[in-house]
Amino acid sequence: MASNAALASTRIPTITRLPSKSSNSTAFPSQCSTKRSEVAEFNGLRSGGSVTYAKYVKDSSFFDVVSAQFTPKAAVSSGVVKVETVAKLKVAINGFGRIGRNFLRCWHGRENSPLEVVVVNDSGGVKNASHLLKYDSMLGTFKADVKIVDNETISVDGKNIKVVSSRDPLKLPWAELGIDIVIEGTGVFVDGPGAGKHLQAGAKKVIITAPAKGADIPTYVVGVNEGDYGHDVADIVSNASCTTNCLAPFAKVMDEEFGKYRLENVPFELINMMHWLLCLLSIYEKTCISKHVMHICRPFRM
Repeated sequence: MASNAALASTRIPTITRLPSKSSNSTAFPSQCSTKRSEVAEFNGLRSGGSVTYAKYVKDSSFFDVVSAQFTPKAAVSSGVVKVETVAKLKVAINGFGRIGRNFLRCWHGRENSPLEVVVVNDSGGVKNASHLLKYDSMLGTFKADVKIVDNETISVDGKNIKVVSSRDPLKLPWAELGIDIVIEGTGVFVDGPGAGKHLQAGAKKVIITAPAKGADIPTYVVGVNEGDYGHDVADIVSNASCTTNCLAPFAKVMDEEFGKYRLENVPFELINMMHWLLCLLSIYEKTCISKHVMHICRPFRM
């Protein structure tokens, strides 16, 4: 897998649990194994431009947890519960911006994924969806063969994906297409009534890729509490924010190893990505920036 020049020097430790202090062993947790892996297996960036490096990595993800509970289980003679995958879960991506396209890249690059992306809802249509998927200013050119099949379909390495364009979730063909999971990536439908429209349209589950509004929607972060997910807990869940996914695993280790008191006394500074809307630093621009400056390219308004 070719390295991305912009990421070539990046090395990100992904250990979310340290070995016990009381043990003299240097072995890592059983749920972790050493293998060559992709940065993108965890952040949605997997493509031909992903940087490959050796690290300790969890074998499962939150989507594995969700999909495993969707499929029937049968007990074998040894008493071990075996997951029997009858068919891949049909996934719809609602909102084909940064998160939506990253999700599709990650899905495409993962072998033996239990998911199948069958439809994308993008208000820009097939031309916009195919072009932005193929050419990315941050990730580079997608190595997959992306083509426009017709006015409602694109193909990724020969796999057809339907493209619809509707801003009203109630009008989306989730029931017709038998959608199991909707990846809600618009940032708009982040509460129960809003995300619930996908369920009304026929989807079985909704994963919000942003902080959810409302105490009735549980939040799960990989490396922190994804194991707490239960199929019967809720039909709408949140995968939290980029900030939470970045900080929570680190905070969990700090809390477990050094205690809550020390963690509360550690200062954290948030540095956002270069974005026309988000502040780069959490301590700057919140109150001093005017509305018309918000639409000026970020490097020129520092």
